[in-house]
Amino acid sequence: GEVIFVTGGNGSGKSTFIRLLTGLYHPERGRLAIDGADVSAVRLAGYRALMAPVFSDFFLFSRLYGIEEVDRVSAEELLGWMEMERTTLFEGNRFTRIDLSTGQRKRLALIAALLEAKPILVLDEWAADQDSHFRKKFYHEILPELKRRGVTVVAVTHDDRYFDAADRLLHLDEGRLTGWQTGGGVTG
Repeated sequence: GEVIFVTGGNGSGKSTFIRLLTGLYHPERGRLAIDGADVSAVRLAGYRALMAPVFSDFFLFSRLYGIEEVDRVSAEELLGWMEMERTTLFEGNRFTRIDLSTGQRKRLALIAALLEAKPILVLDEWAADQDSHFRKKFYHEILPELKRRGVTVVAVTHDDRYFDAADRLLHLDEGRLTGWQTGGGVTG
C-alpha cells in the first residue's frame, strides 16, 4: 500500500533497477530479498507472481493471457476509470481495439495489469505518454486509489511536479542509489 517513485536522469539505471526488482535481471553482486529472505532460483517464480509490471517497452495483446477468468464488471469499470470506454470494449477476455495511441495503449496495459490483481504494480515511465489531463488524473486520483486498495506501486517517473504523490522517492545516479526521500527531507 505504498507509492514509491524511482527517479534519475537518462542512463542513471532506473530501467535496470526495475528489471532487477522484477527478477528479470539477476544481480551480479548484492542480493534480492523479500521479507529478509533471499530470492533464490527456487523462489523466483513465486516472487515474480507478486508483481504486475508495465515496462516502457511493453507489448499489448488484444487477448489477456494468464488470467483464467476476467471479471467483466471489473474490466468495464477499469475501462471507465481509464477513460477508454468509448474507445474500446472488453469482450470474451479481449479488448476489441488496440490500434490506439501509445498513451491509450498504456492505459489498456495498466488495465490488464490491474485485472491480474497482484499486490505490487511496477510502472516504467507509464505516465510519459499520457496527455496532461490524464497525467494529472493518474497522479492525483489513480495512484491514491490504488494505495487505498493496498496495492504497492513502484513507478519510474520524471514528473517532478507530481513527486508529492509518492510516499517515497528513490533517486538513482550512474547506477547507484544516491538519495531517497520519505515524507520530509532527502537523505543520501
